Amino acid sequence: MAYDLVELTIELRLSYSYHDCPTNIYYRTNRCLDPVTFTFDFNTLRNESQLGRALHPFFYRLRFNTDTDAYRWLIRDISEGGLRMSQRAFDLGYNSQVLPLISKVQALVVEHSFDLLYWNDNEYMIPAAESSINEMLNKVRIEAAEKDCVICLEQLKVGSDASSMPCEHVFHGDCIQEWLRTSHYCPICRFEMPTS
Repeated sequence: MAYDLVELTIELRLSYSYHDCPTNIYYRTNRCLDPVTFTFDFNTLRNESQLGRALHPFFYRLRFNTDTDAYRWLIRDISEGGLRMSQRAFDLGYNSQVLPLISKVQALVVEHSFDLLYWNDNEYMIPAAESSINEMLNKVRIEAAEKDCVICLEQLKVGSDASSMPCEHVFHGDCIQEWLRTSHYCPICRFEMPTS
């Protein structure tokens, strides 16, 4: 095959799930990262061990455990898929020194919290004041196709009632009320609700 280099673009969609173990409540958010492109020698694509080492810093910064079967399966999928794609392109007469690949990765990151007072490291989880929940949440009707509620990950359906925070982020009413009884931050932008 005529390829010298591989340009691998990784499109990553992360679903974060924070598990409050004492109450067994999950808080979920989604995040799509900007695509990241890696360029490496074609032989690296053939060697899963080298490919894993090449991509390790990227996934490690995102707090992926790269010493798991799941990471090895991801590397294997990228390697095998890339090699199939290169063979198919070669068979079709595509002639280039660079093989462009796109890998769409969807991952679930779960963080467990055993202490109700802590969120991440030194940030305290303090509930919003009940009076602020009642006074500052606005009931809204979903008029157009909205995004999903980032707490439960279910769609905000057109024509249904929802709750809007002062920062104008919209959630299912029950979801955001339950969230604010644990944390006074907006789960999207971290707008702070009053705590007392």
